[in-house]
Formats: sequence, structure tokens, C-alpha cells
Amino acid sequence: MRLNNLISRIRGESRTVGLDIGHRLARVAVVEHKQGMKGTLLVLEQETIPEGVVVDNEIRNVSVLIDKIQALLAKASLGGIDGDFIISVNWTSGILCDKILVKPVPKVPERELILQTAQGRPPFDDVGNVLDYSALEYKEEGIEAMIVAAKKDGLSAWINLFQALNIRLCAIDVDAFVLSNIYSATKTAGSSPEEAEEADESVLLLNFGYSKSYAAILRNGHFNTARSILGGSVSDLQEQLSGPLGISSEQSGELLMGTGVRESGLDESKIKFATEFVFEEIAMKVDTALRYFSSADNYKKPSKMIITGSGANIIGLDSFLADRLSVDSVQLNPFKTVEVNRSNFLGVDWNTAASTYTVALGLALRRF
Repeated sequence: MRLNNLISRIRGESRTVGLDIGHRLARVAVVEHKQGMKGTLLVLEQETIPEGVVVDNEIRNVSVLIDKIQALLAKASLGGIDGDFIISVNWTSGILCDKILVKPVPKVPERELILQTAQGRPPFDDVGNVLDYSALEYKEEGIEAMIVAAKKDGLSAWINLFQALNIRLCAIDVDAFVLSNIYSATKTAGSSPEEAEEADESVLLLNFGYSKSYAAILRNGHFNTARSILGGSVSDLQEQLSGPLGISSEQSGELLMGTGVRESGLDESKIKFATEFVFEEIAMKVDTALRYFSSADNYKKPSKMIITGSGANIIGLDSFLADRLSVDSVQLNPFKTVEVNRSNFLGVDWNTAASTYTVALGLALRRF
């Protein structure tokens, strides 16, 4: 650790670099932290990842991805800057999660006790898993904890990637947890005491990525459970729309984002009909996920819905799903959680950035 960085640590100052690496884009957010103060946003940058480099959340071309991350960090001017680097893995990368209640045992450390209990429960007992946990609540009957498992091989691939980049990772998080944490942070940021104390009994979080999507339930502002939405990614929507309209997937992507209508030469009523049909298919998939939550847990219908990821920028999707599912649509604005000097970010479309950089910024909010 450099001397100036050590002095900053002693003063309670640090810098966190959040890296969100997806199938099409790599995004970085950098937040500077000072003792007793709100974090300050320093950097927002992104870099396009060529098709086939990351497939189904697996790295298929290490050398190209290394080049792209180096280019991203160069744009962010991070070549010689110290910082705590953290990345996330996607919930659909085979992540397992469950709540357990563990009775204390005299002279047995909490961590050992919880992990031993988790290893006795299939499928958490798979030797190919890496286990971690978070203690949620200490009750008279025991410790309520959230246990998480991820495949060793998948995590090792990301660790090896950053070793090749000569970057030491401070942590690897799960994007579903990051999104729930940043939602909790935005609940209190800039809110009145009455609003901050208001509890959200159940919130539906929909993360529509380009290649993978999932639905999660937040309870009282915290992650509870999640489920993949098969065939519900942005690329799936593009394919489903391109067929009926007789256009390319790229053109249908432009239509979903509200551009290219005139260039397509198609009748707007035909586009509207085809789009609503695709939206209805998504609504049915989300409703199936909600029914699963209902059967698997002590479920109460969500009162609010948040859409994140690339799908958050699809025109009309949020209002359609809100009407179809009878929930209120809420926009997640992660920039409420940090100080932002917008004059340092000229040309940034903050509405689009709110969904594009949510995970990267959520990672950068962590302090080590």
C-alpha cells in the first residue's frame, strides 16, 4: 500500500472501484469516501464487449476481455490510482441462496456454526460450491442467516482474470444483493424521517439484462429471494419482436428503445400491436415467478415494482407491467446516494445512466 493511501486510510478516506461486467458492456463507477460524509462520485465509464467474449456469464475469450477492461480503466484514468476493486456475478450464474435458523452452540464460533449448518443442507453441501453468509437477525431461538453458494470454477475464472490484470479484488458480490442494497440506500437518501421509516413489506425487482433476466423479491428493503426469467432478456425480446415485424433483431432493438420507427417504414399501429404482444409474454413470465414466490415462501403480493438493467430503457414496458400486475412502478435513482458534480460529467444522459450504472455504482458504495 502506498504511503499516501495509508495516510488516507488513517483519516477515514478511501476509494472504491465498482466493476460491472456484462455480456455486452463493461461499466465502472468510482466513489470517494470520507469519514462521516456522503460518498462523492468521481467516475462513470463504459466499454463495449464484443459478442462471444462473455457467454452465459462465462468468460470465453480471456485475452479480449483483458484488453477491454484495460481500455475501460484507461478511460477512467485509473492506471496509477489506488482503489478497492469489487466486481459482481450475475444471479443467474448458478447462485444458490436460502435463509436458515441456527441455534447457538457454546464455544463454537458463529461463522463455523453457520457454515457447518449450511453444508449439511443440499444443494449447499456440494463440494464444488463456495459458501458465505450474512447474519440477518439475532433471535431468542437462534441466529437467522442468509446463506449463499456459488460455483468455485466460476469464481476462480474471474479471480484469475483480475490476477492477469494485476488487480487485487477486495470482494465479489452478487448483483441481486447489490440492487437490493442500493434500493435500501435510496429509500433513506434525501427522504423525510417519515418516508425513511416507512417499511416496504414487499417490492418486486425485475432485472432485465441483455442476455439474462431475473425477478427478485425485497422485504422491508432487503433481499429475500430471486428466480430466473427464462426467455425474458432484452435479446429475447428483440428476437420475439423481429419475427412478426419482418425486421432484424437490431432494428427491433431500436424500436424497443423508442428510435428507428420512421426508418423502419412500418405502420405505428402494427408496431404497437406486436410490441404489446411481446410485453404480454413477459408479463406472463413475471406472473409465473410471482406464483412461485407465493408457493415457496410466506408471500405477500408486492406493492411496488422496480425495473433495472437494459430493459429499464424499453419504452412503455414499465407502465405495461405495472398495469398488468397491478403494482406501482418506481424508478430507481442510484445517484441519490452520492454527491455528484454534474459539470464533471458533461454529456451524460442521467435517466439512461440510472439503469446502466446501477450495479457498478452499488458496488462502489461499499467501503473497506
